[in-house]
Order: sequence, then C-alpha cells, then structure tokens
Amino acid sequence: MRPRGNTRTLYVGGFGSSVGVPALRALFARFGEVEDLRLVDRGEASFAYVTFTAESHACAARQQLDGARLAGRVLRVELAQ
Repeated sequence: MRPRGNTRTLYVGGFGSSVGVPALRALFARFGEVEDLRLVDRGEASFAYVTFTAESHACAARQQLDGARLAGRVLRVELAQ
C-alpha cells in the first residue's frame, strides 16, 4: 500500500525562525534536485514543504534528515499529507 499524499513532497518542521530558504535548499539539495521549497514562517512554529523531482530523492532525504539537528534544533521530516 502506498502512502497517502505526494511521495515527492516532504513536510519539514522543528527548525527555528533563523533558518531561511537558502539554508533549507542547500541541506535538501544534497539528496537530489529540489523542484520547489515553500517556507511558512510563523516564528517558533516555522515549517516547510520540500518537493523533489524524484521520489527516491525525497525518500533518501527523509531517512537521513528525520531527527537530524539544524541550528541546534531537531528536524522532523515526513511525507507531506
């Protein structure tokens, strides 16, 4: 059974407001071509949606970055719903 939602798009949460689009794009681009990155800045509740050109790139990024630290905070990376 395939997960619901777009399997090329990841939800990314847990980072602080000091982290911007360039830093997020650089972090995720290590895993493949980033097609789109949308940052929702709500102060302490900032989050982003990262869409890759390939499902395999999203899967690799999710496996490697979920629970990783960025700017002293723990990232939550999961498939977007």
